[in-house]
Amino acid sequence: HVVLSDIDDSRAGPIADELGGLFVAADVTSETDIARLVDAAVSHHGRLDVMINNAGQVGAVGPIAQVEAALWSRTLAVLLDSVFYSMKHAARVMIDRGDGGAILSTTSVAGIAPLGPHAYTAAKHAVVGLTRSVAAELAPHGVRVNAVAPGNVPTPMTVAVYGSDAAMRESAAARNPMRTVVEADEIAAAFAYLAGDMGRNITGQVLTVDAGLSACPLPADYYAREPGFIGSAG
Repeated sequence: HVVLSDIDDSRAGPIADELGGLFVAADVTSETDIARLVDAAVSHHGRLDVMINNAGQVGAVGPIAQVEAALWSRTLAVLLDSVFYSMKHAARVMIDRGDGGAILSTTSVAGIAPLGPHAYTAAKHAVVGLTRSVAAELAPHGVRVNAVAPGNVPTPMTVAVYGSDAAMRESAAARNPMRTVVEADEIAAAFAYLAGDMGRNITGQVLTVDAGLSACPLPADYYAREPGFIGSAG
């Protein structure tokens, strides 16, 4: 039983239909929307076992002296506030039910090392810290809280940064020590592992799937790009 959510139904809606699941439109930067999403899942299926936070965008980019405060705040709203709202309301129903659950979030290699724009890196580091803190609180309730840290994975968001799928793949393979490209289904498998029975004793952890990228520094000119904002693909 699956519930999918996005700000509109253009992408997630058809996938929900294909899976025989429920689609709920929600803005992840709205706590009211997230509370409604969680309640809809419980109302439709009777319980919430796994919550996955996967909303993303690159967000504010550019040298720190030129990053606009409004773009910084918008980036953290999508990448960090949304995770807080989700953890808060998933915990609410999982604790009340009393038989555990799993709350999983997408962080990034940028949550482990300075491998992204400043706002993105700050938000992803914060997701790691929040994951570990909430894991400690919820462990006595049997609720596991973990995160997955992907490297450069071909997605609409990352392809938009590089301009094309081919360019993104070429860059990723060149930077990764393994000289391979991490695919989206590998990230999905990491989530499935943490959500399933084999991950029943794992909490407060970050599973990194990056072909070694987090071991590599950024090029010296990375932060010299023009200031601005890169939104989500949709």
